[in-house]
Amino acid sequence: MSTPNEIAMGSSGKSLPAGAFVAASWQPSGLELQCVDGTATLVADWLRDNCPCASCRIVQTDERRWQPWSATGPAESHSATIVDGELVIEWSDGHASTYSRAAFDGFNRAMHRNSYTARLWRNGDDLGWFDHDAVLADMSQRQAMFETFQRDGVVIISGSPTEPGAVIGFAKAINVALVDSQLGFIFDVKLDPTGYNIAYTAEGLPPHNDNAQRTHPPSGQVLAMLVNDADGGESFVVDGFSVLEQLRAIDPAAVEVLARVSVGFRQYSKTADGFTRAPLVALDAAGRFTHLRFSNQLRQPLPFDHPDLEEWYRAYRLLGSIVTDPANFVSFRLKAGDMLFVNGYRVMHARHEYQPNGPRHLQDVYFDVDDFSANLALLTGQATNAMVH
Repeated sequence: MSTPNEIAMGSSGKSLPAGAFVAASWQPSGLELQCVDGTATLVADWLRDNCPCASCRIVQTDERRWQPWSATGPAESHSATIVDGELVIEWSDGHASTYSRAAFDGFNRAMHRNSYTARLWRNGDDLGWFDHDAVLADMSQRQAMFETFQRDGVVIISGSPTEPGAVIGFAKAINVALVDSQLGFIFDVKLDPTGYNIAYTAEGLPPHNDNAQRTHPPSGQVLAMLVNDADGGESFVVDGFSVLEQLRAIDPAAVEVLARVSVGFRQYSKTADGFTRAPLVALDAAGRFTHLRFSNQLRQPLPFDHPDLEEWYRAYRLLGSIVTDPANFVSFRLKAGDMLFVNGYRVMHARHEYQPNGPRHLQDVYFDVDDFSANLALLTGQATNAMVH
C-alpha cells in the first residue's frame, strides 16, 4: 500500500456556489438556491441561524445574538425571493432575513477557515528555513513562514540573537503569545547533573513531543539555540502525520487500538508534577490525524489486566519502529542563532548524543499554533469582520 504525500486539512464540506443569485425555491429537502456558478440545497435551520441582520447579530462585535432554541421547533418558511440581487426569506414567525452575495462569501470564508494542505515529509525532503530579520521586516516573508509552518508543522529561523530570552522578543514581534506552565515558562536546556529530564543530559534524545503529561499540552514549541560548541548532538525531526499514514497503510487495526486505549504520562521536578491519561492517537470526524502523543520516556504502565494489552503492545511496537526509522528523519545541526519551531501535535523532535566538550545551551518555550493560523488569516485577508470602527 502507498501512503499519501499530501492531506487536505480543515473543513471537509463543500463551498457555497459562487456568482450572483439567480433563483430560489423551497423544496422538501430545503431551499434550492441557484447561483451563476452552481446550485446548493440549504437547510432552513442553517439559513435562519445565519441571518446577518442587526436583530440576529451584534454588529459591533460580529457575534451571534439569535439563539436557535428560542424557537419552539425547526425553522419554517414558504417564501424565498431574489430582490435586487439579494436573497430574501420570510419566516413563519414573522422575521425576515436578507442575504447578500457578500454575506454568502463570508459564510464560505468562515466554513473553510484554517483549511490547508498538509505536506507529509520524510528523509530527503527539505524544510523551510527563514531569516530572523527578514521575517520581522518583510510581511511577505512572515506570511511565507506562517504558511510553511502550517503546511509542514515545522520551520527553522536562522540568524536570531543569541542573548538569553531573545526568543521571547521574537514571539512578541510576530504576535504569538507564549505559554507558562507549572514546570516553568522558559527552559534552559544544557548539561545539568540535577536536571529532571533526559534533555539535561548528553544522551541521545529519541523522537518525542513535549508535555505528553498534560491533557491539553501547548501545541507549539520553540527550541532556540544560543550556543552549540559541543561535538555531536545533531537534531532531527519526524513528521508524525506521515508516520501515522504509513502505519495505517500497513495495519489499520493498529491505528484503531492506539486511538482507543488511554495511556498514562508523567513528568515531574522537585516542585511540580504533571500526569494525564490519553490515547496516543487522535483523529477528527473525517478520520484525519490531529494529534500524535509520543513520549516513550514519560510513558507510565498500562493496567496489567487491560483487555487490549497484547494488541496495544503489538501496535505500539509497530508505531515505534516507524517513528525511529531513519527513513523518516530530517536531520540538521542547530547553530547558535537558529530557532526550531514545531507543531507539537504533529512533529516529533530529537537529537543525537553529544560530547560535553564544549558549551551547548538552548532555550525552550511553548505557544499555541492557533496564533500562527490567526496571524496567517489576518495577513491573507481570510479573517474579516463586520465590526463598527
